[in-house]
Order: sequence, then C-alpha cells, then structure tokens
Amino acid sequence: MATGRRLAQAAAPSSAPDRLLAFAAVPAPESQARRASLLRRLGSAGADVASLEPAHPGLRRTLRIGVPALVLAFLALALVTQWQRLPEVDWRLEPGWLALSLLAFLAFQALHAETWRLLLAALGGEFPSRTVGWAAYSTSLLARYVPTNALIFVVRVALSRREGVARRVCLVSMVYEGALALSAALIVGAYFVIRLPALAGEPLRLIVLVIPLAALAALHPRVFHPLANVLLRRLGRNPLPLSLGFSRVLLFGALYVLSFLVAGLGVYALAAALHPLEASGAAPALAAYAIGFTFSVLGFFLPAGLGAREAGLAGALALALPPTVALAVAVAVRVVQTAVELLYAGVTSTLARRDRFRRPGSGATAEGTAA
Repeated sequence: MATGRRLAQAAAPSSAPDRLLAFAAVPAPESQARRASLLRRLGSAGADVASLEPAHPGLRRTLRIGVPALVLAFLALALVTQWQRLPEVDWRLEPGWLALSLLAFLAFQALHAETWRLLLAALGGEFPSRTVGWAAYSTSLLARYVPTNALIFVVRVALSRREGVARRVCLVSMVYEGALALSAALIVGAYFVIRLPALAGEPLRLIVLVIPLAALAALHPRVFHPLANVLLRRLGRNPLPLSLGFSRVLLFGALYVLSFLVAGLGVYALAAALHPLEASGAAPALAAYAIGFTFSVLGFFLPAGLGAREAGLAGALALALPPTVALAVAVAVRVVQTAVELLYAGVTSTLARRDRFRRPGSGATAEGTAA
C-alpha cells in the first residue's frame, strides 16, 4: 500500500505551477461539445433566416414585407444623398459619349451577373435559365445599400434556394465572387499605379501586386477547399461538393478584369460627356472604377460603399480633371450605375417570373392557366 502511495505521489505534479499546467492540459470534452453544439445551432438558425421562409408565419410575413421595404428605403436615401453631393459645375452634355457610357455600364452589369451564374454552375449550382440567375443576382445586388452589406448574402441565398441551389454552394460562390472581383480590381488599379510617372524607376512600386496575387493564391483548391469545409463543419453544414480548379479561378479572374476595364470605359465616356477630357486622362479614367471599387470594399460597413467608392473614383480622376469636376463625375457614376442596377432588377425579375410561368410543372403554360 505504501509503495502504491509513493508511486502516485511521484506521478503527481510536485508544485502549484505544475498542477496548473497539468489541469490546463486536460481536455474539456463537455466544453468542446457545448461549443460545437452552439456553432451548429447558429448555423441552423442562420440557414433558417437566410431562407427568408422561417417556420413562424408572423416572422415569415414580416421578412417578406420588411426586407424589400428596408432595401427600397436605403436605396432612396442613397440616391438623395448622392444627388445632394453634386457640386456646382459648368456642365456640358455630349449625347454620343453619354450613350457609350450607358452601354458600358449595362455591359458591366451583364458581365458580373453572367460571371457569377457561370461560377455558381461550376460549383454545382444550376438555375433553370440564365434569366432566373440574372434576376437572383440583380435583385440581391440592391440589398447592399442596407448598411453592413450583409443583407445581400441573405437575399441571394434565399432567391437561389427557391430555385434548388444549396445554401452552402451559393455562399461559397459569393466568397469566390468577392475575392475574384477584389483581386481583379487590385490588378487593374495596381497596373495604373505602376505606370504613374511619379513612380517611374521605383522598384517598391511593384509591392502593390502582392495583395491580388496573394488573394488568388488563397483561392487555390488545395487552400480554399479544406478551409471552407472546416468552417462548414463547425456550422453543422455539409461539406462542399467541389471547388474550382485553379485554371478556372484564373479564367474567372480574367473575366472580372475585363469587366472592370469595361466599367473604366464607362467612367471615361461619362467624364467626356460632362467635361472636356484630354487624351492623357484616359489611363486614370480607365482605372478609376477599379480603384473606387477597392475603396468600397475597404469601407464594407458603409451601404454599398457610399462615399468610399466616390473618394477612390474622384482621387483617380483628379489626375485628369479639376478636383471639383472629378468629384462631380464620381457622384454621376454612382447615379448612373444605380439606375442601371434598378433597370436590371426590374427587367430580369419580370422575365424570370414569365420563365417560371412557362416552365413545365408550374401549373401554367404560355397559353394560359391549366384547367
């Protein structure tokens, strides 16, 4: 008995610090289980709310009415705020340049809607038609005018879920979308910074390329897929069915680069429509939208990056235009693009409803309601 007591004493920690370390090293399965259970409950609750179709009828009715009303209220506030910020400028109006600007922003919106739809399809999420996918994208885009931009995720997941797209696939597609769009904007903006005459011959100017390249590297399937699955498991969700191969990541990245160059053309044309613009101002104008987009991401807590994007746009345009005119053009870009977004949301939603009406099994046909 004495020998057993001596062995137990020898095995036990001999000092207070040792006893504390030994206690800290002991796992707490109950605590870990509670933490995992909490994360799963949060994941389930988030999925319920994100569907915009919770079980409680009162909450469901409130969300159906409240979410659109909230989006429209903040959208109206954004338009009024931006209109009031327009400075006094001796305007001119060149219809040809204005038409080119509108076409460019229409093409930019179409590029982003179609690129996201293709990205979602590459991840295993299919819409019944291109129109329905564009409607989900365009309608949810308006939700970013609500502060924090979080509602855009809720609305897009809910609209996609109604068409049979898994929540986790839609969310991951939006992560890809955000990372690729930001990387593309940084690449376009970085090229402009590298070409600035003031930085000519300065090797440190190449540092601006590090961030977009690092973002692209993080989207490599050997990095992105395991990290996404760990997060999904913590939230009690199923793992991803697949992730994008790196060649596809680069392809989608190139599409977003093209889209920002198209938006840059829209900025250049709008500036030329409102104020004389020298040929030397083409480079700052083409990069201005990408720079403004990057600023809006940094100001993610602002509704649709209001103010932040205009600051980035005006800063780039100030290299080609007087500061007051540059600010006016930046605000005009916001007004024009918001009008384009409203147009897309209205038209694509109408076409999507017509598509659902004609779809087999919907209970109706093109000729009329089934008897």
